[in-house]
Amino acid sequence: MEFSKISEQNAWDAVADATEQVRRGESETALLAWFESQGVQIKQAIFPCLGMFDEGVYSGTLVTQDRRVIEYFVDLSCPEDGDFEDVTAELGPKDPSHPMRDLKDRITMALVYYDAQQSQAA
Repeated sequence: MEFSKISEQNAWDAVADATEQVRRGESETALLAWFESQGVQIKQAIFPCLGMFDEGVYSGTLVTQDRRVIEYFVDLSCPEDGDFEDVTAELGPKDPSHPMRDLKDRITMALVYYDAQQSQAA
């Protein structure tokens, strides 16, 4: 997909790169297993980025296979205490349909990326 602004294309490329890295299994195996235990289908989810908070500790946002936006925080040494919260209803300007959206934002772009993939699959 092409955008009129370089910053928007950079956001698209970053989301595409992070998503493909995860889908190829190039992330920590325990993290991928934790995502799957939360019901995430790795090959269909979109990852704006993977935020490593500390060694074995991750936080970030992802878009699930059914277009739910999830914020997560997990310490892989104690994964049962991880947070996995659906924030879809609270997106506001991070939603691509919002009039104040910012396509440079990776969460917004992750949703645009998701929608583009769904359009291609249809």
